Amino acid sequence: MKDKRPPFEVARSQDAIYVRVVGLGSMATAPTFEAFADRAIAEGALQFVVDLADCTGVDSTFMGLLLTISNRLREADGEDPRGCVLINVDDHALKQLRSVGVDAFLTIKAGKTALPRALTLTELSATAVDDKTRLKLMVRAHKELVAADARNRAKFGAFLEGIVAELADA
Repeated sequence: MKDKRPPFEVARSQDAIYVRVVGLGSMATAPTFEAFADRAIAEGALQFVVDLADCTGVDSTFMGLLLTISNRLREADGEDPRGCVLINVDDHALKQLRSVGVDAFLTIKAGKTALPRALTLTELSATAVDDKTRLKLMVRAHKELVAADARNRAKFGAFLEGIVAELADA
């Protein structure tokens, strides 16, 4: 059986982090991305360049996490806020991003964009988390989406209430 590629490949160049999403950007892979982003931001990263060329889709948790990371970067670097830049975004992913209003808060470069040649991407090992930790991430991501665009309350309100109730019972 062939080994599955890790969901992310990453590199750093000065204060920019490059992340290639491999496969689905989802609630299953979001904890790995969040843990990596937390470390990178703590170490002084000011920008994330997220390459979606090998991404097969994004769910609402992953889109909310992209928004969260971008907002954290903007808060951390008030003089020169750079946030997240998405590259190699296909039509389907762009439609998903627009459907929740994330496109208004992230830079999305049109067309094909190559990563700098000098970069060497390394595979990012998956971060194992328990169900409660994953649910908390999902709540944060969806609250971020609702805060960004009030129309998302209708899309995610009941979902958020259900997760919050599940966390209260845990």
